[in-house]
Amino acid sequence: MIIKDLLRSPAGLAGVVILVLFSLISLYVLVTFPLDYGTRYWSNPKYWEDYPKLVPPVWFNYFVPYKLPHHYVSDLTKPTEEAEGIKRYVFTYDLDADKFPTGVIFKYMNLTFYGDLPVISLKVKRPDGREVTLIDFDGGIPPPRPGESQPYVRFVESPRTIILAAEPQAVRKAAAFAEELGVACTTSEVLQAGLVTYIIFGEPISNKCAAESFKPLKGRYVFEAEVVGDPRDQIGLVRLVVQGAVYGAMGTDYLGRDLAQGLLFGFPVALFIGGVVALLATLVGMALGIISGYIGGKIDEAIQRFADVMNNLPTLPLLILFVFVLGRSLFNIILVLVLFGWAGITIIVRSMVLSVKSSQFIEAAKLAGAGSWWIMRRHILPPVLPYSFALIILSIPSAILSEASLSFLGLGDPSIPTWGQVLQQAFDNGALQNFAWWWILPPGLLIVVTAVGFVLVFFALEPLVNPRLKRQ
Repeated sequence: MIIKDLLRSPAGLAGVVILVLFSLISLYVLVTFPLDYGTRYWSNPKYWEDYPKLVPPVWFNYFVPYKLPHHYVSDLTKPTEEAEGIKRYVFTYDLDADKFPTGVIFKYMNLTFYGDLPVISLKVKRPDGREVTLIDFDGGIPPPRPGESQPYVRFVESPRTIILAAEPQAVRKAAAFAEELGVACTTSEVLQAGLVTYIIFGEPISNKCAAESFKPLKGRYVFEAEVVGDPRDQIGLVRLVVQGAVYGAMGTDYLGRDLAQGLLFGFPVALFIGGVVALLATLVGMALGIISGYIGGKIDEAIQRFADVMNNLPTLPLLILFVFVLGRSLFNIILVLVLFGWAGITIIVRSMVLSVKSSQFIEAAKLAGAGSWWIMRRHILPPVLPYSFALIILSIPSAILSEASLSFLGLGDPSIPTWGQVLQQAFDNGALQNFAWWWILPPGLLIVVTAVGFVLVFFALEPLVNPRLKRQ
């Protein structure tokens, strides 16, 4: 009945839609993200070293007069094609931009070989049908050492990284291909002017050896990395990076972190903090409010004076002090928020208990010999419980905003990405000065929308659990 009445209210319906959507997103994150995502990935700069730094999202291209190339990072752990002694790893990159990518990086790690050094090559098939071999043999593989037994394993801790713009082989072959296109360039000219990327992704518009002589050739590029050697030879990971100027659904921050991932992980964290803090604070507030209102006397006076003091203390400075002293962990933040969140609930519940306490059925229970604890549990709690549920709903956005405030001040849990933490890092690292709006607006809007969703549900629930408001 309450759910039907809640959904009939426009505010209630809007709030429920927001909360259901956010809950489904949180469930998706819990299923697909590792629980240690914060420490393993988000707070690990090495993981993001191949991602672009401080670039807008892909859909930014719809609002600018020219299209920027998207950043491409792709990993393969198994060959795309495999024949006798030949393993081929295939990557595809679609260029639909008016600007050139800034570079191409080829990486591999966990190379295992049994005999002679394997021949590792890299070539690209362009949209115009031309094929360019960029690397035909990687001479950077350390040969077997004296006394070393098979299998020989290389690049376990750090990958073999080939930056094509600085790789002598790639520069020579790019210069040769430019000559095929009608642009006469020496190897030194290609290297000094950084023309490798222009030659790979461009078509000439003049015969001058300069970046201005090329325009982007749009279409699909197929990069093929080939390993030729013993059939037992294998590579644990092959990565191709095409460095672009836009990335992902929400862009990246100053470390290259995918902000969409950080914002997604913030959904279950925000709902968890808000839900746990609101539930615990409401349970404490309800218990003390019922005891205070029903028992009365000195107990009532002590609880209410203490609640008045706690309710009127400057909360944010004390939150900052306690979290700073106890430590920046999620458990400590929840503990401090509960410590300062129960007082207002106690005062409200006590006023409700005083009105219920004078009812005739309470007097009848006393005359029948019922004890105080039995009366509080069986006769006081039921009429208070529905409104307490509404108080839980109202307390959740307050807890979320408090955690966001602590994170924004640098006191959040550093091992867990939260919306407040994303905002804090944005302001600390010059997002405003760099006009990185994609780093500031999304986390701020998510905090506001989450709070609004719970407030709308509370406003729709209040008339349903408060008979006086319902009659009005």
